[in-house]
Amino acid sequence: MARFRCAACTRSGECGYDDRGHACPLCGSPDVVFAVAIEELPDEVLGALAPPEHSGEGIE
Repeated sequence: MARFRCAACTRSGECGYDDRGHACPLCGSPDVVFAVAIEELPDEVLGALAPPEHSGEGIE
């Protein structure tokens, strides 16, 4: 589940979120913001957010 807030219809709530749709579930506007729990993020997104590992070379 994800929380959402829409600037077009000024409503907010919870909905099922899939990474294919980026529109308000109530009015269909693309002017919407979603908040997804970190546990529900796909592995690709979590991998992109992880800090890069350093080998220690070149660091003084």
